[in-house]
Amino acid sequence: MNGDPSSPDLYCHEDPNFLHEDDEEMAEVNVVVNQNEIELEEAHLHSLIDKEIAFGFRRDEDLVIDDWVQEARLQAITWVQTRTRALGFHPRTAYLAVTYFDRFISRQAIPEHKRAAYVRLISVACLLLAAKMEEMNRPPLSQYTLQFQAGSIKKTELLVLVVLKWEMNLITPFAFLDNFIAKLCQESPPGLKSGIEQRLLSIMTEIHLMHHRPSAIAAAATLMAVDQNLAQEALEAKITSIPELYFLEIEAVYSYYTIMQVP
Repeated sequence: MNGDPSSPDLYCHEDPNFLHEDDEEMAEVNVVVNQNEIELEEAHLHSLIDKEIAFGFRRDEDLVIDDWVQEARLQAITWVQTRTRALGFHPRTAYLAVTYFDRFISRQAIPEHKRAAYVRLISVACLLLAAKMEEMNRPPLSQYTLQFQAGSIKKTELLVLVVLKWEMNLITPFAFLDNFIAKLCQESPPGLKSGIEQRLLSIMTEIHLMHHRPSAIAAAATLMAVDQNLAQEALEAKITSIPELYFLEIEAVYSYYTIMQVP
């Protein structure tokens, strides 16, 4: 060996195998990291399902909603969506607001003599509460509506909180989207998720949100992004080919899927 400290020979006697050893170690680390991510995703999915079941998203056969309330509900949804867009809120905020609204009218009778103005006040309160749950940047109250006094809105917010028993962290289909897109969509082109979100908003006018499981609605919207002309057998085959989606009710998913097919 050359004893000259300036000789390049001092830098040329490393074992080249150490590079391959590093590559192998990194590969092992990546496998462990990926496995941990998969386990965390599955744990999160199971947590969502448990919460969905606990909240009791199912049809109440004894609930009768008057026609005038149904009409006022549609007007409330239109208002919520218009204000959500104007305020730059995420679509999930609009969906959560309507979920609060539907939960409210499932639990609290609305006197007919109060009519549309009262329903609009409830919808304002629901949007405010949803924004507090979902939005980092919230505008002042005056940007939501000028129709009601601030005191009336705050009292109605409290009424909604009491009727909903302060259960505001409700599950919506938006919570399932990332997981379902990863499992059901082989490709994820630009605009895929936003398109699915718009389908979720479109179904709000067609169904009472507290009567249907958010996971099934999310699955239907995701499958619509994959193929808009699936027969029930093909839809079932896609879902059953993924063991982790065992909890989905095929008939419910297909029912929402067909609703979304209507232009």
